[in-house]
Amino acid sequence: MTPGRRGLWVVLAVVVPLAIALAACEATGWTFLRGPLQNALQRAAAVPVTIEAPFQAHLLWRPRLEVGRLQVGSVFGTEAPPLLDGRRVSLAWRWRDVWRWHRGDVLQLRALRADALDVRLERLADGRANWQLGNVRRPTTAPTSERVALPRIGQLVVSDARLALDDRVRDTQLRVELRGRESTGADAVTSGHQATIKGRYRALPLNLAVRAGGALPLLHETDEGKESAAMTPLRVEGEVGASKLLFDGQAAALLSARHLDGALRFGGPSLARVGEALGVTLPHTPPFDLQGRISHHNGVWSLRAERATIGRSELNGEFRYDTRARPSRLSGRLGGPRLELADLGPAIGAPTGGGERQHSATPRPARGRVLPEKRFDLPSLHAMDADVDVAIDELVFATNAMTPLHALRTQVLLDRGVLELHGLKAQVAGGQLSGNTRLDTHAQQARWAAQLQFGGVDIAGWVRGIRTREGERKAPSSNDARALAQQRREARQQPDRPPPAYLTGQLDARIDLTGTGTSTAEILSTLGGQAHVGLREGTMSHLITEALGLDVAQALGVAIRGDRPLPLRCARFDFATRDGVMHIQRGVFDNPDSTIRVAGRIDLRDETLALAARARPKDVSPLSLRAPVLIGGTLGRPQVGIEGKQLTGRVLGAVALGAVAGPLAAVIPLLDTGTEPEKDPCAASNQAAGAQAPPKTETPPR
Repeated sequence: MTPGRRGLWVVLAVVVPLAIALAACEATGWTFLRGPLQNALQRAAAVPVTIEAPFQAHLLWRPRLEVGRLQVGSVFGTEAPPLLDGRRVSLAWRWRDVWRWHRGDVLQLRALRADALDVRLERLADGRANWQLGNVRRPTTAPTSERVALPRIGQLVVSDARLALDDRVRDTQLRVELRGRESTGADAVTSGHQATIKGRYRALPLNLAVRAGGALPLLHETDEGKESAAMTPLRVEGEVGASKLLFDGQAAALLSARHLDGALRFGGPSLARVGEALGVTLPHTPPFDLQGRISHHNGVWSLRAERATIGRSELNGEFRYDTRARPSRLSGRLGGPRLELADLGPAIGAPTGGGERQHSATPRPARGRVLPEKRFDLPSLHAMDADVDVAIDELVFATNAMTPLHALRTQVLLDRGVLELHGLKAQVAGGQLSGNTRLDTHAQQARWAAQLQFGGVDIAGWVRGIRTREGERKAPSSNDARALAQQRREARQQPDRPPPAYLTGQLDARIDLTGTGTSTAEILSTLGGQAHVGLREGTMSHLITEALGLDVAQALGVAIRGDRPLPLRCARFDFATRDGVMHIQRGVFDNPDSTIRVAGRIDLRDETLALAARARPKDVSPLSLRAPVLIGGTLGRPQVGIEGKQLTGRVLGAVALGAVAGPLAAVIPLLDTGTEPEKDPCAASNQAAGAQAPPKTETPPR
């Protein structure tokens, strides 16, 4: 026998028995390897591993393992709950994936099947996680932002699975019960899992019912800068805190990069409670309901709000929230047919227009005070930056005394704690409002500033409270400039008709004010600056004119024949404000019957009024008391009276003269022959001749 032939027989003598042995072992399931395999897995995972019978392994072709029970311990020690505890478990893998895992890649399994599966995932505050298997370990000093990848499984089929997640890095505790099957292959559409999720995500309690095409894509970890490898259908319905949630779309990697896209329906008692949990600055509001579409990719949230109701407000918009920026940045567009300020009232410390629960959440001002005293949440203005364009068709004030603004346009800018309304524009009762406001929160006391201009605003069309009963019935729409102008012309040109309002005209104003504080009341109590207000092409009620002049005879005549409008020659008010006290530097109403001057102050520190109005008739009146009308009290409870000294002197003089010379002589002290009309009563040089302010009273201690 030649050497070559002998070598062939030697090889055959070795290979054939080995092949027979391998085939026999493969056929019997390698039962004798249960102990060695358990030890090998334990060494590879660096945690305790238990494999219980029945045991079947197939290692040569499509390797897989079937065990009665598989338990994988925790890297935190034997006292900690195991990472995985499964019964009647089947694992399938590829050897090349095991080799890559050994070299440091993420562990990948072809399939995992189990009758029962209990998984406990835990990550400590220092970043160590119990799913960090193998030789790669996170040191206790590792940054918490570094991610630890979960094993990736191609197919998961479980009859009953429970997952507990305690992630202290993300301040999240969840309990998940799962049933179903999944696949990342062609049958992913027909496969699915049903799950219930209870616990909390950050500070937000969760109670959700979930249906997903696959559970594993939702758990896979990916980098922020990479797209998800596979998105799975996802439907989520239930409660998020006190809010109701419905999401229907697809998602992946919810524990890391969070890739998702789908339709959203979300409603609850207040936007602020949602914003607190998400780290987004949102105002306190009445109940809200949102319908739209939401997505998140690579650290950027996108929301298209097709319809959003907050209280009685109806809004829409598109927003982008970038969590990668430092601080996070919100941008987009807010629009809609209607926004009621009462629905955002608590954002400025005022009561909300919502239900009883929201009213009780906002402290009411002290007794007798009306300015909101609730402190602003100034730290929240540093939590993010914002650049949002606003386009609202109708802005409704928190009081019925004023008609809404229309076509509101502005840009909301929040930059490092500085909040601005830039390029503010709106249509106001046939006129225009424009300007800017700014709230700087860098100092301990926030600094507020406003520069506003009003042009051509119909005063009776804007302020409902000055309309007469007849005018209220015939009031045109507040955004119908032509109808408002026609009503003003008719009031001036047809003086025999009842006035549509006690005061009409086009308002022009310029306001430049600043203040500091942490609430609306505090800012107004430190207010400083100037305000200039003028009224043109207007009228004033004849009855009001005579009442302010205490002209009894003419007031009775007007009351008998009916009120009529008197054309205004001019009307002007100039305010100088310092340390929360608004002083009237010039206050004049001038019409053909009288010149009425107003003087005094409004103290915003204690909300007190000290105003005096004196009318100087231009015609003769046989019965005029000619004493200033005083307005005192507070903003919440104003009080109207008459200057006592002058009134007493004129009345006593009339009584004395009547007693001496007869009843007709008593009229002489009350006779008013009128004054010569001034050329320009609204001029600043003529203000010295006006009404004197009431004596200054001591400000009560604050």
